[in-house]
Amino acid sequence: MKELYWLTRVSEFDSLFRAIWFISIICVVVMLVMYFFLADEFKEDTVNKIKKAAILSSILLVVGALGDAFTPSRRDVLLIYGLGTTIDYINSDDKAKQLPDKAVDALTRYLDAIGAGEAEEGKSECTPSTK
Repeated sequence: MKELYWLTRVSEFDSLFRAIWFISIICVVVMLVMYFFLADEFKEDTVNKIKKAAILSSILLVVGALGDAFTPSRRDVLLIYGLGTTIDYINSDDKAKQLPDKAVDALTRYLDAIGAGEAEEGKSECTPSTK
């Protein structure tokens, strides 16, 4: 149970990264507007601070976007955990490896029985049954 708890907590990083890049986009836009349209009204020292803030926001934007892209959501985490353990079990269990072959054989026998039943009734393969 601890594993599931921590896996769902990892998925919260997805929300954190999404918030980081969203806030960074707003900051970059504000800093660029301030730099291009209001730079004449500020002192040189303030303009340099605006540039540094825009660069920092751009870096945070890249980190947030990459983190959001590579961090799975809660649904993805649970899917990975559930399918991963199932696949590991199937790969290690000999009986489970035989199931697909047995299922195909059973399905083939069932479909052959249906086909034989229709042939006995004299129906063509294209005519739908009206049962």
